Amino acid sequence: MKTERKSDFFDSRAANWEETCYPPDVRARLEELVEEFGVKQGENILDIGTGPGVLIPYLRDRLGQNGRVCAFDFSMEMARQAIRKLKNKADAALQADVHHIPFKDATFDRAICFAAFPHFSDPHKALREIARAVRPGATVIVAHLLSREELAEHHARHSSVKRDVLPEAPQMRSLFSSAGLSISEIIDRPGRYLARASKEIKLVNDLSC
Repeated sequence: MKTERKSDFFDSRAANWEETCYPPDVRARLEELVEEFGVKQGENILDIGTGPGVLIPYLRDRLGQNGRVCAFDFSMEMARQAIRKLKNKADAALQADVHHIPFKDATFDRAICFAAFPHFSDPHKALREIARAVRPGATVIVAHLLSREELAEHHARHSSVKRDVLPEAPQMRSLFSSAGLSISEIIDRPGRYLARASKEIKLVNDLSC
């Protein structure tokens, strides 16, 4: 049997993704999860693996009139859906690959990777790119509405993503550390996964004194 390509898997499901995956009870849980992201008014936020842009309205509500959401997804059809969510002229949504993020160094105050991290083919490279794109001291979040174990069981039902799993906590910390990101907490319980990290601030010694 021919295995469905990962891009085809997401492209073919983009139009109905939110209707299928985010009924009202899940929306309520998502609202609670977004509160834990700590978004502040006026921030520049990178929405990584945005899918159909499910987070964009929640993030925009918390940013106020200022700030910016830049969202991207490697699935073109998902990106097309995300573009429809844009209501503020400062915001953007596009098709792009996390392994080659199309933004300048130190651009964002916060990077949020919701329901996407297990799908990255090279998490080392992805995290280095994320770290490059955020400012020193910026927050980086990986989040899901399932625990690590629940997510693995969910993905196992589909051949295209059955190997897409979250790393165990020690490996996750190591991956982030190698990219210059320090994890402050990992929450992994039924119905919730959240890893919160910050980009290290490098101190330069002033030898002129």
